[in-house]
Amino acid sequence: MLQTLVIFALTGSFLLTSCLQQTARSGEKKFYAPVEYNDFIVDQENAIIKRMIRLTATYDSGSTAEVRLQFDSLVKQSDVSLGNIRRLTDYEGDSSLKLQAEQLFEFYNHIFHNEYRQMVEIFLKGSDATDEDIAELNRIVKSVRVKEEVLNKALGIAQNVFAKKFEFEFQDSAGLTVPEY
Repeated sequence: MLQTLVIFALTGSFLLTSCLQQTARSGEKKFYAPVEYNDFIVDQENAIIKRMIRLTATYDSGSTAEVRLQFDSLVKQSDVSLGNIRRLTDYEGDSSLKLQAEQLFEFYNHIFHNEYRQMVEIFLKGSDATDEDIAELNRIVKSVRVKEEVLNKALGIAQNVFAKKFEFEFQDSAGLTVPEY
């Protein structure tokens, strides 16, 4: 009973947060500083990455219900982040960074609704997973990784071009200046 109550409370709080974010971001999203524009895109990706990390951590220590809850949270965040990116306006007539970000977030959204769902189901089979399941899991991981690398590199290039055009430098999370591609 307590576990059900906790899961219900967590789901309810996530839904409330998602609704508040959507309401706050309804309509177009416009920025007046190029760094803030770039940071907004990075923040959307970081929100997804945090959910991915939680899901991965749950694989090791969580129940089936917890894994499904974290997966659902990831899918919902992907929906919210994609919507936020789609509502971005261009920045001073430049839409190249937004378009590259939108391609990456559409990819994330697609794989979370499809391939990741398959991966979670295979994982939840545990020791009942067949050799075919494991082969499919490996195929999915390889395919996703290849596509994601291409889109991440394209976004990195777009960020560098955007930063040069609007005369700012950005740093990665370790405080290092991001290299040009």
